[in-house]
Amino acid sequence: MKHLIILILSYNFIFANIYENLNDFAYDKKPNKNISIKKAEILSFYDNKNPCIQLLITDNEVSILKTFDSCKKLNNATFLEFLNKDFLSLYQDKQLTLKKEFKNLKNAMQDIMIYYKLHYSFSKDIKDMSKNQNLTILNIDEKEGGILLYKINNQACIGIELQKTNNRMSMKVYGIENLDRQCKILIDSPSFKNLSYSKKDFNLYYLE
Repeated sequence: MKHLIILILSYNFIFANIYENLNDFAYDKKPNKNISIKKAEILSFYDNKNPCIQLLITDNEVSILKTFDSCKKLNNATFLEFLNKDFLSLYQDKQLTLKKEFKNLKNAMQDIMIYYKLHYSFSKDIKDMSKNQNLTILNIDEKEGGILLYKINNQACIGIELQKTNNRMSMKVYGIENLDRQCKILIDSPSFKNLSYSKKDFNLYYLE
C-alpha cells in the first residue's frame, strides 16, 4: 500500500510538472529547456470543394492528419513515399533551384528570339545565339529552323522546336521524359505547362 501511494504521488508530481511547464510556455510563448518548437503547417486539400485530405508538413516529414471518405485510398505507403520525397523536396526548395532553372530557360528562349530578329537566320554554333550552357543543337538549318535541346544535369529535358508556321518563324517548347528527377519536376510544374501548351495545343512563340 505504501508503494502504491508513492507511485500515485510520483504520477501526480509528473503531471503537475507538465501542467506547469505548459502553462509557463503559454505565458512566454518561447521555447525553453523543457519545450522545443518545430515549425509546421497544415495543408487541407479539397476535391471538387469537398474535404479530401489534411497533411501536416514539418521541416523533415509530411504526415497524414486526416483522410475523408472520398480520399481514403490515398492513405497508403506509395502516397506517403511521394509526399516525403518529391513533394517535400519541391515544397522546401529553399534555394529556389527550379525557379532559377525555369528563369534560365525563358532567358535562353529570349536569346534565340533576339538572335533571329537581328539576323533572320539561325547559327550552327549555339554560342552565337545564346551563352546558356544548357543549350545544345540537335539539328539546325540557318533558314528553316530545327530543334534545340535544353539539358538539366547533362540530360536532354526540354525540346525547343523552331519552324515555319503560317509563313512565320515560330518556336515551341515541350518536355522530354527522362530519369532525371529534377527534370521531371520542372516539366511537370505549372509554370512550364503554362509556357509549353494551352488546353488545346502547344503555345507558339512567333519570332517575326
